[in-house]
Amino acid sequence: MVTFARILVRAPNWVGDMAMAAPALARIRQAFPDAHITCGLRPYLRPLLSNTPYVDDYLEMPPARGPGAWPVFWRQVRAVRRGSFDLAVVLPNSLATGWIVRLAGVPVRLGYKQGRPFTMTDGLVAERNRGLFSRRLGPRRVPKPMPEYYRELLDILGMPPAPPPPHLHTSEKERAWIDEWLTARSIDPTHRLVLCNPGSSFGPSKLWVAEHWADLARHYKHLGAEPIFLAGPNEVEMVDEIAAMADAVAATHPVIPLDMLKALIERAQLVVSTDTGPRHLAVAMRIPTVCLMGPNDRRYTDYALDAQAVIQKDLACIPCQRKVCPLGHQRCMRDITVAEVAEAGRTLT
Repeated sequence: MVTFARILVRAPNWVGDMAMAAPALARIRQAFPDAHITCGLRPYLRPLLSNTPYVDDYLEMPPARGPGAWPVFWRQVRAVRRGSFDLAVVLPNSLATGWIVRLAGVPVRLGYKQGRPFTMTDGLVAERNRGLFSRRLGPRRVPKPMPEYYRELLDILGMPPAPPPPHLHTSEKERAWIDEWLTARSIDPTHRLVLCNPGSSFGPSKLWVAEHWADLARHYKHLGAEPIFLAGPNEVEMVDEIAAMADAVAATHPVIPLDMLKALIERAQLVVSTDTGPRHLAVAMRIPTVCLMGPNDRRYTDYALDAQAVIQKDLACIPCQRKVCPLGHQRCMRDITVAEVAEAGRTLT
């Protein structure tokens, strides 16, 4: 296997995808223990990798959109060039992420080649479905779990298998912060916690019925556990309303940042979540997780099924991958019952 001294890993852009890429980061560090590894990522994702032993440095790479897109793009090209990297591992599939590392002159560029064959020196072309066409890129790739998708890419360089989990890490400082946060809300830090995550930045098609969330929280309170509702920055009002219905605590004022959220998830006996970021954080930390899967294709995220249960209804319209239900009834989420979610959680714990 060829060795590299300075490596850039261009990370995915979403919380869930970043968590699913953590095994890839661990594998790169294990394969090149003496290399200087820089993670290029969206600024908001940096706290997710706090305390990680896999990365030596960070390069913040905000999105290049709108009137200021070109200046942002060229700043990133210059920043990568200054890094003098001899390997770039590009996990996102976007054209821009490929051109940045090529224009920066990184000699070895590893990534999926579809849509950008001239930007990668090494990589794969993902298997495509015939007859299923997107508007821009032709036939869609055959779905497979993202950790496996990244693993097959790294296989190109002959790296040893990834080390065992956990792939996300917390610190004493973060754990102490969560102790104080729980105590301030009259929750014993040693009490059994069930984290409920009702939101989804994807869109309303992924949301479960608010009354079901409240009933589920009451179920866990009856069992002697403490339900806590999680929220993203744009979900505060919705989550406050659900938590009020259940007379439960909401992690909304303030919204818990990603580094501290890891420490809270680490404490949980169980996480119940829609198909969104906290689900993947919990799985990466080997916390039992129940995922309520609505309109999306579960084959992209069917992994670590020994530690999670995925509930998805067998409907003819699944997977539609739409942000808003095109049929107007959202049965894929509405038909999931509190009883089956509770049973899935009981089986896992």
